[in-house]
Amino acid sequence: MRKKILLSFAVFVAGLCSIVYELLVSTTATYFLGDGVRQFSIIIGIYLFSMGIGAFLSKFLTKMPLRFFVHIEFLLGLIGGISVPLLYFLFVNVNSITLQILCLVIIFIIGLLTGMEVPLLTFASNEVDFKNNLSNVLSLDYIGGLLATLLFPFILLPFVGLFYSSLIFGIFNIVLGLVLNHFFLKKSKKTLFLGLLSMTVLFAIVFSGGRLLKIWDDAIYKNPIVLNTQTPYQKIVVTKKQEDIRLYLNRVIQFSSADEYRYHEPLVHVPLTLHKNPKSVLILGGGENLASREVLKYPSVEKIDVVDIDSTMFHLAKNNSFFKEINQGAALNKRVNLITEDAFTFLYNYPNSYDVIIADLPDPVNEAIARLYSRQFFLLAKAKLKEDGLFVTQSGEIYFSNSVFSCINNTLKDVFEYKLPYHNYIPSFGDWGFVLASRNPIDITVKKRNLPQNLQFLTDEQYQMAFLFPKDIEIAQTQKNTLDSPVILNYFLEDWNKWKTDLQSGTK
Repeated sequence: MRKKILLSFAVFVAGLCSIVYELLVSTTATYFLGDGVRQFSIIIGIYLFSMGIGAFLSKFLTKMPLRFFVHIEFLLGLIGGISVPLLYFLFVNVNSITLQILCLVIIFIIGLLTGMEVPLLTFASNEVDFKNNLSNVLSLDYIGGLLATLLFPFILLPFVGLFYSSLIFGIFNIVLGLVLNHFFLKKSKKTLFLGLLSMTVLFAIVFSGGRLLKIWDDAIYKNPIVLNTQTPYQKIVVTKKQEDIRLYLNRVIQFSSADEYRYHEPLVHVPLTLHKNPKSVLILGGGENLASREVLKYPSVEKIDVVDIDSTMFHLAKNNSFFKEINQGAALNKRVNLITEDAFTFLYNYPNSYDVIIADLPDPVNEAIARLYSRQFFLLAKAKLKEDGLFVTQSGEIYFSNSVFSCINNTLKDVFEYKLPYHNYIPSFGDWGFVLASRNPIDITVKKRNLPQNLQFLTDEQYQMAFLFPKDIEIAQTQKNTLDSPVILNYFLEDWNKWKTDLQSGTK
């Protein structure tokens, strides 16, 4: 009976750990290489293919299935455990093509070893008269896989992190092998030594994890880190060098306090000055409340709704001393209403309409963000505008990422009757684009109200110059970005790969 219970538990753990490794590698690859659909598709495909090869090879190990299973647990625990730390190391030391290849090699090995587990346990279960062994083995393996898919998004990613999750489950795999060795292979000192050696390697990485992560973070972020946290939605890092505060989301810079006003002033004040009487403003994204800081400079605005999917951003905006100083307490202002919600879902469900909608969203580095630049998203935004309302969105770097800039322009043109692009140079990011859209003609020569007096950059002259583009910048022919076909993600990756620009410092 004890043997049956232990083998059942081994099947369950094997299914749990293998799916966790696949999720960890896929997510890490998405963070570093972008295009989550492509990464998950390729990695899952390679994983399943290698599992098939492993299952085939297992038939040559039927003489001592349990011993081979234990050895595989040691090897799988070691490779699965170091998979994420290894990818972290490779990210800062090899180019993207090499990283992609090595990532697939890692998942191939993990899949190969995983494919051997279930057949070997099925063979081993026959030795203890395991009734209906195949169906029992598969059912327990699938249950373990289900638990893994629940643990990963709700516990492992937000509270443990990718780095330590891989190490913990690697140790878990090795412990399973050691337990089976103790009860079923008592005389195998060599097997015991291999297991303890593998566990020692993983524990050594765990104990030195803080130092390793610091070295890695220093290589990525350059400046000293003052805040580093993982939420269910993203990794938030804040750095500080002298007076320069920088915010990174999933290792992509979002603002530098040294020049963020060069971004937020054109984003906000162009639409606000062109509207005859803005009273209600919706800001999509912008959880750090820098855009709302600028909107608050208009006494006529009675309500500002700021929608961000991550409540941690709102917590920082209200409580973090660095954020509060930069946003000038905007998140605590009575006119500002902070709403934790996905921007797309909010536009679909919220009944109210607005005078001005400002899309202060990240670049389309993955599918979840790419949909926020889709035709359907812009249609929802248009539906929430009052008849004389104005919509504005950031649209990326206009030179190095001209395809993205053009795609946003072309998609908006398909939704709004009138649209008008403008731009401004931001030292931390480059020549940045914006697009203004409306149901009505847009006349930039006739501002409905003057610019606020306490701006750091924008003047009437700069205002007019923003709508003038250099001769070598034009709106290229692109496909429209839709939910069904998120082409903007491909444009983004192709543009930045073409210029070999580091996404950590080259995008907003």
